[in-house]
Parts: sequence; C-alpha cells; structure tokens
Amino acid sequence: MVYRQMENGLIFVWTMFYIGFVTVETVKRENRCMRHYFVTTIKHPSKECDSKNVLMSRCEGHCRKSKTEPEISFSPVLYTPFRYTCQCCRQSLSIMKAVRLQCKDDNFVYATYRYILRCGCHHCHNKW
Repeated sequence: MVYRQMENGLIFVWTMFYIGFVTVETVKRENRCMRHYFVTTIKHPSKECDSKNVLMSRCEGHCRKSKTEPEISFSPVLYTPFRYTCQCCRQSLSIMKAVRLQCKDDNFVYATYRYILRCGCHHCHNKW
C-alpha cells in the first residue's frame, strides 16, 4: 500500500492487485468530508417529559488546505492585509425534522433539528 498526500489535502491510498499479467489499481480517499451518523437523546430542559433517542448526522472530514496571502495596497492604510482562502466540511443539503415528546401533564412538546443529508467542502464563513 502506498500513501500520498495530494495538493488539495486529500490522502490517497493505492493498492495493487495482480491477476496474471493484468494489473488493477484501486484508489481510495481517506478522511474526506462526509456524513457520519450518531444517536443522541432528546429531552426537554425544564419540563417533565419522556425522552427519545434519535438518529442524527454530522459532517466531518478534511477539505483542501487553507492558505493566507498578503494583499497589495497603494493606500497608506492597509485595512485588509491578508486574503484568506479556506474550505470547511459542512452541510450541503439538510431537512427539518421534529420529535414529539409526551409530558407528564398529558401535553406534548416538539423538538426540532436539522438532519444533514449531504456534506461537502464549502467556503468557510464566520457565521454558520
């Protein structure tokens, strides 16, 4: 197996299989940005209600390397001295989901959250 770090930050793994005189090469990307699943318990913070375990998803993994380049200005004041380029692993597509919890007083409360359907490498922002 041969590991190689690419310019875009991905790690490729080459594995070779020999079948007679034919060589078949398979390439596998490791640590790429992708969706991962986990289970969490939802419960109301103050009311006495039942709790529920729900399947959720998150984006996790690596994207291209980030870089910082100096800006050139012909002004005596340099307001933005650097240009930043970065990519973050974040949601590309998500839907709203709701969970209904039964409370002790026979009422219901609803908890809502975003369920991630697709992840990808996107430009980073300070605000999500």
